[in-house]
Amino acid sequence: MRMALTLQKSPGQTPPAASSSGATLTSVGDPIEALRQRLAQKIFDSYCDFSTRSEMIRHAVNDLGLETSRATMAVDMELEGIGCANEHKLLDELEGMLRRFTDKDKKLDRKERADAIQMVCRARPGYSKGLNVEAAEKRVVEFCRAHQVKVKVGFLRWEIP
Repeated sequence: MRMALTLQKSPGQTPPAASSSGATLTSVGDPIEALRQRLAQKIFDSYCDFSTRSEMIRHAVNDLGLETSRATMAVDMELEGIGCANEHKLLDELEGMLRRFTDKDKKLDRKERADAIQMVCRARPGYSKGLNVEAAEKRVVEFCRAHQVKVKVGFLRWEIP
């Protein structure tokens, strides 16, 4: 015998109280507004790193009762709305550039590497910061290792970092 299972929370179901912020769905009324307030408390330097974004999405799902896809979209839109650099989005953009540069020859020269890093680390219009340089460098190395991309290490020498 098969039973139907609903994955959405029912409208009458109240989510558990937020652990440290004090902003619950019932005290604010709107989960998006509660999320906006929590983001304002957490983000103070116009840069949202990967772990803070994940924490905010977890908070929206577990404490505010949003679905994961809606919570992810809400967090990303709020970060964009306040002009905050979103490390997750910028790392995805960097990876896309690296794919374009390396798809055909599986090699990344110094100029391509510098161009990719400069494009995502530079602050865009409306933002005060770009991607953290250390995070960009780390992602380039991870990308090269994962996709067997060689980088130039000397005169006519190429190696996977």
